[in-house]
Amino acid sequence: MEYFTLSGLLFLIFWAQPSYAMTFTIQFQHWYPQYAPIWKDILQTNCTDQYALYLTGFKNHSNIDWRGGGGTLSALTQPVILCILNNSSDYLQSVLTSAQVLLGITPTVLALLSASNEELAMLTVVARRPMLASLLALGSPSVYLSRAFDYCNPKDILEGKNDRLTQWRPAGAAKSAVAMAEYVLAIAAVGNVAHVSYQLGIRSVSSIWSDTVLGPMIWALLVIVIHVVGTLSMCFRVRRDMGNTRGIGGSVDKGPIKWLRNTWWFIRELPSTEMTPSVAQSDMEVTFIKESPKYIIVSWFLSPFIICHIIFGTFLMSSLLFLGPKDALGVAGRYMGSVLVCRTILLYEIAGMREMYLRSKESKESAKSGVTEGLGGAQA
Repeated sequence: MEYFTLSGLLFLIFWAQPSYAMTFTIQFQHWYPQYAPIWKDILQTNCTDQYALYLTGFKNHSNIDWRGGGGTLSALTQPVILCILNNSSDYLQSVLTSAQVLLGITPTVLALLSASNEELAMLTVVARRPMLASLLALGSPSVYLSRAFDYCNPKDILEGKNDRLTQWRPAGAAKSAVAMAEYVLAIAAVGNVAHVSYQLGIRSVSSIWSDTVLGPMIWALLVIVIHVVGTLSMCFRVRRDMGNTRGIGGSVDKGPIKWLRNTWWFIRELPSTEMTPSVAQSDMEVTFIKESPKYIIVSWFLSPFIICHIIFGTFLMSSLLFLGPKDALGVAGRYMGSVLVCRTILLYEIAGMREMYLRSKESKESAKSGVTEGLGGAQA
């Protein structure tokens, strides 16, 4: 039943009215297990009137307890929250604070474990696997940022170190099996993030945005905006020459505008690249583009957005109430599990891209040297 409710919430996020105008009355019904009996007992014994008023879904702004910390974003839930906290012990409230500290640092920890925006964008622009890249982005609620306004050169990602392990190239059924395994793991990671975020919305209450259950879900979904903008930025720095796979010479895409004009061709070719691991694709001929004003503008917008996203996640997660330390550890652990799975898949794909890029580069240099030797012999 929880999964049907989760699907409904996702539908509301994208299609219904803005979240600040929504009214939810599904809080205070489910709790995290560590202190669930205590919250249920307080609610049924001491806070029946406040809870009954909450279930009506009616926000009476004239009765907001401003001096008690209430506001327009907590008009419905603040009386219930205040009643529960007033009837709980000081020790219990201090324990809740320790859980909030752990949850507050979770977005930063996830960012340290996650892939960088440039690495994810390479999976779309170079490997031509946008669906997998989007799933990996959704499975990693935070994005790694080494330093503000400091950007990674895509050439450094593809060339890497010379002593890296040579990748195994799957073929035939093995190639399809690897691709399917990647999708299964990525979808499982996304489902785990969605379920954890949904549970945070209904099993806990945010003290800064208590009248909605969508806060954690919105934070997790905002990462897709970062991914889309990052992919656009990468289009200004690198392009893949797909001429060999089309049977024609020359480069197909020369920036995002040209890339969009060839949408039909990319859609037609998508199954051949989307369902093929990078290491099993055709040789990757890549052209690197110098930095342009367009790239600088998009990148400068992206860097502070990533920082603001981490701050928003910290602000939101540290405000969650009614979780014990064990519950908070479980939440952080599940988020970390999804991030590590997505990071592992992306590292495998980057290694495959690097393998095919270097192989293509070597074959191109060999062919060029062969032509040079041939011309030299003819002149002799």
